[in-house]
Amino acid sequence: MLSPEYIYSQLSNVKNHENWDTGLNGRSAVALFFFHYSKFKKNIEVHNKGIDLLEYELNNLESVSNVSLFNGLAGIAWTVNYLSSENIVEIDHDEFLPSLLEDELRIIFFSGDILISNDQFKNCSDIFLYFIERFFTTKSELLKEQYDVFINQALILFTHFFHQLEIHKLYEKLDPRTLISFIKNINILKYYFLSPLTNFLLFRSIEWVSSIQMPSNIHLPLLLKSAEQLNDTKLYKKLVKVQSINKEQKVELDKINILENIGIWDSGYSRLGLKSIVFEGEVQKNSLKYLFDLD
Repeated sequence: MLSPEYIYSQLSNVKNHENWDTGLNGRSAVALFFFHYSKFKKNIEVHNKGIDLLEYELNNLESVSNVSLFNGLAGIAWTVNYLSSENIVEIDHDEFLPSLLEDELRIIFFSGDILISNDQFKNCSDIFLYFIERFFTTKSELLKEQYDVFINQALILFTHFFHQLEIHKLYEKLDPRTLISFIKNINILKYYFLSPLTNFLLFRSIEWVSSIQMPSNIHLPLLLKSAEQLNDTKLYKKLVKVQSINKEQKVELDKINILENIGIWDSGYSRLGLKSIVFEGEVQKNSLKYLFDLD
């Protein structure tokens, strides 16, 4: 296993960070690792490097064409909200984020009545996670009411989407990883946000993902837990069978290209670094568990 010191030395010595991707597959992910590593090492210089990366992200928003968590606006916005709510950076997320990004994310989310692609579903799911996080972390009662309205409207829209997918069997064309990300979103939401739509969306998502051939590196415990909570024995047994077939792929760490694998997914450097310094028992924030597959 790569040490956090080695990962930091590799990431900090890259000179062309402007060529990295944006969002949680790029600079935002590295910034997140730098901030946690600075706390781990009690090193202000590392903290300042995280600030530099975050400022670069925010100063170049106009050049970001994607909205996803992976390499877009939702990933940057999630990072700012996380760092602010954890008091890691001195940014008032309730003043900064609504005026900077949220109107645009709302417009993109509600821009279509028809779900036409996996990418559209993924982008909507990523934006949805961001607003779920804002609902939980805002200190403003007015903003909380606005996020409450957004989440209710989003659940209605997703239900509309799901009926389309079911009628035309378009769910068969969805990437199972997109469905699993959506399941994680619903799980984060369902215990704290009362809506009759969450169980329907959760059940359909699990049913569909269990009917699709999944990549062997898919993390399945969350699906098993969700099916168990829905009290669906048949679905649970089906997932157990899928889990026995799928075996986790091994990644040769010495072959990871640091310029192409700096993010928080799969075996990206930032993910490996964060998991080596942020112990599972210490992870309280649901969205960080989401990213670490600790659900």
